[in-house]
Amino acid sequence: MFKCITVKNFRCFEEIKIDNIERVNLIGGINNVGKTSLLEAIYLLISLNSIEIPLQLNFNRGVVQQQTFDVEEICEWLFYEKRGNKIIKIKTVDENDEESELKLSLDKASSPRLFPLSLRSNSRKTLKDLKLEFKKAGQKILGLTIFLTADREDQNEIRLGIQQEEVEAGEEGREIEIFAFPPSAFISSRLKVSPIEDAEKFSKFEAKNQQDEIIDILKIVEPRLKRLAVLVTGGIPMIYGDVGGDYLIPVSLMGEGMGRLLSIILSILNAQGGTVLIDEIENGIHYSVMEKVWQSIAIATRKSHTQLFATTHSYECIGAAHEVFSHSELYDFRYLRLEREKETNIIKSLVYDKDNIETSLELNLEMR
Repeated sequence: MFKCITVKNFRCFEEIKIDNIERVNLIGGINNVGKTSLLEAIYLLISLNSIEIPLQLNFNRGVVQQQTFDVEEICEWLFYEKRGNKIIKIKTVDENDEESELKLSLDKASSPRLFPLSLRSNSRKTLKDLKLEFKKAGQKILGLTIFLTADREDQNEIRLGIQQEEVEAGEEGREIEIFAFPPSAFISSRLKVSPIEDAEKFSKFEAKNQQDEIIDILKIVEPRLKRLAVLVTGGIPMIYGDVGGDYLIPVSLMGEGMGRLLSIILSILNAQGGTVLIDEIENGIHYSVMEKVWQSIAIATRKSHTQLFATTHSYECIGAAHEVFSHSELYDFRYLRLEREKETNIIKSLVYDKDNIETSLELNLEMR
């Protein structure tokens, strides 16, 4: 679990450091101040099992749409002020005071590549690759060069190419063990969660006869819920619920909020010991049930030892989270507000603990 995060040269952040992070962290601030970018920076660090993520982030944002073999064009908006000659650095310190660091850079390609004429031609003087390096406790764990190349079978298609660098040897010349990154999930406000993915996650718990854990948490919001089941309709598996009627009904028909909460809880419980990121957590959830939603999240994150980062624009969402954690045995919650300094245009983070939030709510101070 992270307790400190530093981000350099990523998106809108020249440098930002966030201390005193808790298990559950809610991120606020006005538009275009970097809330989603902060989630993306964390996602880059925790999703190194899926090395296409650095390229996928800009596709998800709609920055890059045309087919291209130019890695620099795809990735350059990841860098602060589009400065691809700088290095992105994402550093963390965990609860055991162990440091981790991820570096991303655009470097001149080390080898020539051939591409079919049907692909859009590269107008740059030099072709660049994406270099990725990850260190934990000062030891290099992973080093990769990521590039795009023509598919061997279909020359009109491009594929991801990866060249792995040698990592440092362990003690007495032994190679270090392969590092397994903890599970993670990113629930975007732009992309809908696939019902197939949710069904697959639920099936894992059902196979281990642990489905009641999920049902008990969801009952906090929907007390009528008796059971969940995966049914296949039109060849697509979906989660259905029993709320006492003659038929099981799709969870999505119980309301958008119920479907989103199910996706959140499944992601949290599926990321045992890992991290879950949620953009605009209040989307589709009525303010009147927000406290019950946070109660569900508090139970799920503690049960699975999962750390959560979420963004919000909602004052009610902040107040509901504070109220729930104030009445818990443990106040493992932080509110982080991002704001841009007028003089320098630099984005900084203000960390609110329990007393800060309570005072702001009592005085009706703006903290979104």
